[in-house]
Amino acid sequence: MRTTRSQELVDAIIELIDRRGLRPGDPLPPEPRLMEEFDAARNSVREALRTLQALGIVEIRHGYGTFVGDASMTTLSPSLLFRTRARSQDDLRGLRDLLEVRQILETELARKVVGDAGLLADLAGCIERMRDPATAAAADRQFHERICVAAGNELALELTRLFWDVYRQSESLVGTPSNAGSLVAKHQKIVDAISSCDQEAVRRAVSDHFDEIRHRIAAG
Repeated sequence: MRTTRSQELVDAIIELIDRRGLRPGDPLPPEPRLMEEFDAARNSVREALRTLQALGIVEIRHGYGTFVGDASMTTLSPSLLFRTRARSQDDLRGLRDLLEVRQILETELARKVVGDAGLLADLAGCIERMRDPATAAAADRQFHERICVAAGNELALELTRLFWDVYRQSESLVGTPSNAGSLVAKHQKIVDAISSCDQEAVRRAVSDHFDEIRHRIAAG
């Protein structure tokens, strides 16, 4: 019953933030006001606020009050990493699931930006930096982020960054690409497909990129 009440308060506080149009950094009403508004005990309100803090929805500044947070996707990173690695110990199922979700997301984003000349120039620069082992990883990450930015989808950008970080922390389970040339070729194929404005070519290019990782998982 206590858990249910706490969840009700979590939902109610989120609704309050939305109803009042509060933005990240705006102060929430103090605890006594929340207790009065929701007819709730202090401990229940504090428990709900701690839950919201863990989700990044609020920020508790001791001595100053509680403020609306930015609800960054990074708060999901420990949970997603745990699910990926815990399920990967025997059959790497968790890592395969993560790759499948990434592929679905990135295929649709790449299809959305076909023919974008400015993006193509940016991606070409990323590929050039992939040739240098010292900058390859950062350039690889930026390549995928630039597609999200060009697609104009901020949520997709946050998810891509989250998936990227979790994958990199799990990559030790399958090893790194065998050589920089392979990394460059896979990404160049995506650029060529975007340039051609061929939706099916985009799908195949993104699929080939993730197939290389899946082959490493199978070999591992």
